[in-house]
Amino acid sequence: MASPKVALAAMAVVVAVAALLPATASAASYTVGDDSGWDIGIDYRAWASGKKFRVGDTLEFLYSLGEAEHNVVLVDAQSFAACTVPSNAPTRTTGDDTVSLTQAGQWFFICGIEGHCQDGMKLAVNVH
Repeated sequence: MASPKVALAAMAVVVAVAALLPATASAASYTVGDDSGWDIGIDYRAWASGKKFRVGDTLEFLYSLGEAEHNVVLVDAQSFAACTVPSNAPTRTTGDDTVSLTQAGQWFFICGIEGHCQDGMKLAVNVH
């Protein structure tokens, strides 16, 4: 039977080794806009602030397919700023679109329906 000093020393080694290991965080899933979803009139900059997006996380864009039709377009920084949709931009249109954040860096999303991006339907996230 080990003495209390040996047991404490062993426990200290385990704690020290665990502290040196990188933290493993599980991927998170975010519903863009929370209960409001992807729609006109939501402050997506405020929604994204304070969130730490990581590689492997997913964004879920929920929106109506009725009269106020929307979509989700992945664009570059220039298109984001200008609210323009490049001809080759990946566009999602299901009303329940999930995007996996597969790499670190800036990701930019807009609604490509005329006038919607200008009305605030745009989201920029920084993925770590």
